[in-house]
Amino acid sequence: MDREENNTGAVVLHSLLSPERILVLKGRLSKKEVLLAMIETIAGDYCDRDDLEWGIFHRESLMSTGIGSGIAIPHVSLPNVEETRVAMALCPDGISDYQSQDAQPVRLVFMIVAGKNNQKPPLLKVLAKIGTLFYDGRLKAAFLAAHDPKTCMEILTRAES
Repeated sequence: MDREENNTGAVVLHSLLSPERILVLKGRLSKKEVLLAMIETIAGDYCDRDDLEWGIFHRESLMSTGIGSGIAIPHVSLPNVEETRVAMALCPDGISDYQSQDAQPVRLVFMIVAGKNNQKPPLLKVLAKIGTLFYDGRLKAAFLAAHDPKTCMEILTRAES
């Protein structure tokens, strides 16, 4: 059993994140600015930065990953990536140009990077987990009230226990 999944096979989202990959971004920022900041945060020695940037912006050009209710989930599968990783950005002032499905400003962004072949855990499971956790809005409100990455990790860990 991988640490990214519990004994029932469910994704454990907090194991895919780390405080270093959680950004608290204040002020009015554009979609591009937020995505670029997240790309810098997640790429490092994990994957090729240019491939990640191209993949994320190509995916966004096909259809916005703003799913509504102030949440966006940009995601990409890349070759030479073996384990799935997640970065998160809290944008309390909102990203008004995200082109979300409900036209509401995005305040919470999850970026998922998975492997094309050997996804651990699979991208679709991670997408489903985020949707399930944030469906009713209470967890989103708790995140937006948080002021630092450590608090966000504590909130997420409690929510998943």
